[in-house]
Amino acid sequence: MLRARLLTVALALPPLIWLLSCASALLFSSVLLACTALGLYEYFSLVHARLSFSPFFGFVWGISVAGAVLFLPATAVGAVLAIGLFCCLSLSLRNALPIQGIMSVSDSLLGVLYVGFLTPHLALVRAAVDGIGWVFFVFLVAMLGDTGGYIAGRMWGRHKLIPHISPGKTVEGSVGSVVGNLAGAGAAWGWFFPQRSLLEFFFLGLVAGALAQVGDLCESAIKRAFGAKDSGHILPGHGGILDRLDSLLFPGVFIYYYTKIWG
Repeated sequence: MLRARLLTVALALPPLIWLLSCASALLFSSVLLACTALGLYEYFSLVHARLSFSPFFGFVWGISVAGAVLFLPATAVGAVLAIGLFCCLSLSLRNALPIQGIMSVSDSLLGVLYVGFLTPHLALVRAAVDGIGWVFFVFLVAMLGDTGGYIAGRMWGRHKLIPHISPGKTVEGSVGSVVGNLAGAGAAWGWFFPQRSLLEFFFLGLVAGALAQVGDLCESAIKRAFGAKDSGHILPGHGGILDRLDSLLFPGVFIYYYTKIWG
């Protein structure tokens, strides 16, 4: 398991660094849209048994929202969400048990928002002022936090964090994640933002790191709710694409709106 995990990281890291730093905006957005499509496929594969209509509808709805976030004005995002919700509610009316129909709408809307709406924010971060630095910040904080948590959990993990959601997560691992988050924030500051306050970046690292851990736990809750250990098997040793995106989504959204509001 550990060997497969390390091999996947070793193979994926160079193209990831190139994609974050050198790829055109169109290529980056297109790759992110493809990742969103894989994430939506994984999500609707998990929930399909509970839906009273085809999961393909939710998949198309989610891709449409992601495409609107990436390539269309902000008003189009609201329009796609509203039209999709209308269609989804209309489809639910066919169910003889209204509760099942409404649950299908809720499950579909969660996937559309969680995967289809949040994921493209990473491209919005990269397209902003100093966007390459900020997107590296998000990835460094999340990935070093994940690494720190994994190492600390394996070496010193004794006390369960939230066992009913993720039995493998420990308090010690969570502390290790915070250390990794701060290391990632410090590295991003030193490489991309030395003109800004290091204290600001430590603060941002703590907030983004906390959001990364919450995102990880939320994805674990979704998998547990639908009886799955991993969201997929596309990444050996890591699971599915959602298992890698989970710690990036909330920090990416946070950093996007932080830079939009406070610069």
